[in-house]
Amino acid sequence: TLILGEGALPLLVALLRAGTEEGKASAADAIGMLANDPSTLTLIVEAGALPLLVALLRIGTGDGKTNAADAISWLANDESACALIVEAGALPPLIALVSP
Repeated sequence: TLILGEGALPLLVALLRAGTEEGKASAADAIGMLANDPSTLTLIVEAGALPLLVALLRIGTGDGKTNAADAISWLANDESACALIVEAGALPPLIALVSP
């Protein structure tokens, strides 16, 4: 996509890593939107976004957790990413997010 071609993904990953809570939530939201395009899934994982999204799931704000879960759900559309999602430890915080 044009956004990726302009170098936005490393900036979004950096924001996930070291941004404010609001910045992290916004970065997760943007990554989730990018992940809607199946051609970007591998790029997102290779950029290192997945462990940062899982971390946001664990300790983020409500919006951060929701946006991280959304992004991870889009990444799960790539069969090869599913194992990585499990390995990254995403399932327990995802389950906690939807548990009463």
